[in-house]
Amino acid sequence: MNYVTTRHGAMFYLTVGSGRPLVLLHGNTMTAHSQERLAQRFANAYEVFSIDLLGHGQSAMPDDLFTVNYFTFQGQALADALATLFPEDTVPVFGMSAGGIAALNAYCEQPYHIAALILDGVFTHVGPETLAAHRDRRASITPAWERYMVAQHGAERWPRLRDGLLTAMARLEADGRDVIPCLENIRVPVLIFQGGRDPFCPARQCRTAADAIPRAQLIYKDEAGHILAWEDPAFFHETVCMFLQEELGVG
Repeated sequence: MNYVTTRHGAMFYLTVGSGRPLVLLHGNTMTAHSQERLAQRFANAYEVFSIDLLGHGQSAMPDDLFTVNYFTFQGQALADALATLFPEDTVPVFGMSAGGIAALNAYCEQPYHIAALILDGVFTHVGPETLAAHRDRRASITPAWERYMVAQHGAERWPRLRDGLLTAMARLEADGRDVIPCLENIRVPVLIFQGGRDPFCPARQCRTAADAIPRAQLIYKDEAGHILAWEDPAFFHETVCMFLQEELGVG
């Protein structure tokens, strides 16, 4: 079992492949195990480190996680994990949705171990649309999906995570704060994927993030929804490999 210690508790991770490290971060309610197929796509060129976010899978669930500090805590924990796992190196980090926001917050906390950021379906703040999308997803969980989530997180943990995430999103929507506090200070190459039909991430928020980050590239697909890495994995893989080759000379 692979764990790394952080200020907010232990984070669990899986590894697959060999080569230069690539960090993969799932979105809310997912786990490192649930993204094994995606990680495997990069395993021929990278050693992929898939990390469970706080509160997910086998990582710690701090008592005060589901507050307006939800993404701050995720970023702090990830920054600690990167510093421990890669003390002498900088690595590309790919984050989906909440994982992408965690990665951005990790850069804000400690940029020294991040070589590039790949982001898929990120938002700058929790507005009414994002909160509504979370509520709709919570209300539409099928029995089969509920069983899958229990298998991923455990019977005791899954209800706490399911309800806690909605609480955190509601608190962030009421508070109105930005969930990414340092966009203009990001100096590494950034690749952002955005779908025009993403209910969690309004396109205008993604464009705001891309415009604010000095070295950001935006890949926008009108007909895509949330997480292009799932909807068009071949296109995603090819685009990411080209980006990393051009920017870092690897891939």
